[in-house]
Amino acid sequence: MSSNPAKRILVIDDEVYIRDSVIGFLEDFGFEVFDAENGRIGLDLFEKEKPDLVLCDLRMPEVDGLEVLSSITAKNPKTPIIIVSGAGNISDTVEALRLGAWDYIIKPVQDMNVLYHAVDKAFERARLIHEKEVYQKDLEKANIELKNSLESLESARDHLVQSEKMAALGELVAGVAHEINTPVGVGVTAASFLEAKTKEFKKNYESGELKRSELEGFLNTAEEVSNSILINMMRAAELISSFKQVAVDQSSENKRRFNLDQYLHEILLSLGPKYKKTGHTVEVNCNKDIELDSFPGALSQILANLIVNSLIHGFNGMEGGLIRIDVYVENGSVVFVYTDNGVGMNPEQLEKVFDPFFTTMRGQGGTGLGMSIVFNLVTQTLKGNIACESTKGDGVKYTMTFPMDISPS
Repeated sequence: MSSNPAKRILVIDDEVYIRDSVIGFLEDFGFEVFDAENGRIGLDLFEKEKPDLVLCDLRMPEVDGLEVLSSITAKNPKTPIIIVSGAGNISDTVEALRLGAWDYIIKPVQDMNVLYHAVDKAFERARLIHEKEVYQKDLEKANIELKNSLESLESARDHLVQSEKMAALGELVAGVAHEINTPVGVGVTAASFLEAKTKEFKKNYESGELKRSELEGFLNTAEEVSNSILINMMRAAELISSFKQVAVDQSSENKRRFNLDQYLHEILLSLGPKYKKTGHTVEVNCNKDIELDSFPGALSQILANLIVNSLIHGFNGMEGGLIRIDVYVENGSVVFVYTDNGVGMNPEQLEKVFDPFFTTMRGQGGTGLGMSIVFNLVTQTLKGNIACESTKGDGVKYTMTFPMDISPS
């Protein structure tokens, strides 16, 4: 027989032989059983022992089963209560179920396996209810954390958008919101589906028409849906973690030490929503051992502006464009070469490429500040220099050189 060492059951019945037979049967299955000879003693014992389940007769002296049922469900609605009574009056059955009884068994119980099945089913239902509550609390907590994270990013965006220099953060926040919307949306949909299935299951159970196959089907569904929710919530948390450092760097001007290759890939991950569905690709060739003591936020803004500039201007009307980033160290400085195979620029455009408010897309959303910001970040923040080469129809090449370590001003 199975063992149930953690489950405690209270049997309330005024017939001693009934109590003894039920106690002996349940103890054989490993349950810890307490018994009471009437409702008043049963209620006192319930308050003292806090059992996991109650088996209760209806017709008892002093305090009857309906009073016991009403008292327990009013204070402890999550405790399973099964009525075991010789009273076959349908009105008693309806009243017991209305007051919160989980099941109703008619005495005498000819087959004690019926009793065990009712007890086992009640514990299973209690477990499902508990797991649903835990899952709902976890989901609510995850949603609050995701909401707080989004609000933090949006707050940072609202602050930085006042300065055109930090406008790239707005693109980052939009990308983050888009990326985490999918797993969160799947999680919410799965939660709604599980709630609907639970209500359907409860309705079948309360109607007394629940089949074993329906119970097994519900358990399988609950397991699959819970797993789906967990996977999608973990995916959302992973996305937030991936974007966090880039967002922090863009919203501050702090200098720190970082691995350049690793950070470039973090930046590209944050910019993924901008280009991954366009058909364009980005290649990075960087020594994995390059360590910088510099301003990662400036580097993030530079790369974001360059990529956005290629997507909007360089690849205008093109499919399958290629952006290539080559980074190496030369004479103690970092050489950062950015190229694309886009439409390129004519001499007049090339001459004005770093001028503030110069844009070839005036009236179409272009501010003309992107490359001016890049120039200022490279020359002022990173203490380096930048040059641009381009011919019409032959793409563009930006070569930036800046020190690996920037000394405090």
